Amino acid sequence: MHELALCSVEHDGHAVLSGYVRTFEDGVLWAGFEDIVRGVAEGDVYLLRVLDDARGECVYQGEVARVTVDTVAFVGVELLSTLQKRAVARVAVHVEVQGFARLAAVPEDGHEHGHEHGAEHAGDAAGEAPAVDGEADEVPFVFTVLDVSAHGMRMMSQTDLPLGSEVRFVFPELSAAFWLQAVVVRAQPSRSGTHYGCRFVETSTRETDELFSYVLRTQGALRRQQKLA
Repeated sequence: MHELALCSVEHDGHAVLSGYVRTFEDGVLWAGFEDIVRGVAEGDVYLLRVLDDARGECVYQGEVARVTVDTVAFVGVELLSTLQKRAVARVAVHVEVQGFARLAAVPEDGHEHGHEHGAEHAGDAAGEAPAVDGEADEVPFVFTVLDVSAHGMRMMSQTDLPLGSEVRFVFPELSAAFWLQAVVVRAQPSRSGTHYGCRFVETSTRETDELFSYVLRTQGALRRQQKLA
């Protein structure tokens, strides 16, 4: 269980190691690490925070039974809590993307309902967005993804995208290349360009899993960078 899932070892509220689960069977969890193991001692009890693609975040407690150069064995491992993070886990990024947009029709009064100051995350809109003109052609545009989750993203672009506009693109950071489709549900002007909150639509289970795995991998890489810094 949890094989190859990201795993952090914590003590007194601080992460002392970041690695991955090698094996977890019968209450014994072997964790592997890219660097030389430091900061843990046999006989001490630690928290193990595991980020699993399918199970979300699982927090365990276990006693260190053996320490090698790049592995640690925990025994008597007990589950303390779980949190399904698939719907909420997101990661900050800065990825330049080329895509296509099908612009929604702007209401005659010129005001876009839902254009709210301070909106930060995608997928939070409860109201209806303006309808997309079915005869409108797609236009190429460039944008920067600022954060991403399995269900949406926040991006910045110089292109004016009315609420309800549809965006189609391939996210270059994913290991598998496929088209993603999103609907613009939030907009917030800034000096460098408008920030848009977008909700992914028509996403398959495989594509959602790939996005969630990317979020977890990127979160783990950022934690390792912060630790080294």
